[in-house]
Amino acid sequence: MLRGLERAMHLTRHTDYALRLLIYLTGIGERRASIAEVAQAQDISRTHLMKIANLLSHHGFIDATRGRGGGIRLAREPEQISLDDVIQATEPDCALVDCTACRLTRRCRLPGIFDKAHGAFRNVLADHSLADLVRERRSDGLQAA
Repeated sequence: MLRGLERAMHLTRHTDYALRLLIYLTGIGERRASIAEVAQAQDISRTHLMKIANLLSHHGFIDATRGRGGGIRLAREPEQISLDDVIQATEPDCALVDCTACRLTRRCRLPGIFDKAHGAFRNVLADHSLADLVRERRSDGLQAA
């Protein structure tokens, strides 16, 4: 069971790319970016990035416009986009362990402890916004995008 926990603590590449996309869009301000631009800048497959952009648009994180003069940009101010909200949108089934097949569940306290740890993890993410990520990077002397 604990062997699976090592993998469960990692966010998926899908979430990594979503965060990278949002950070990139934060760095360019109000300007719209094309999927091709972001894909090239972040070395991500355009097809994969399109799926992520659709998901983020569906959840109201980005504004996507098709056609000439279209593109993607943040739909809200970076301060209004919590990391917890993004992770919940991209990792809806982010349980630390799956105890459904375990025969010890009646007498084991591990699920409760993991639920508490997961709650603490989410609370930390809820305390930080997309703007915090960019501020922290800038304070280290790195570019925002």
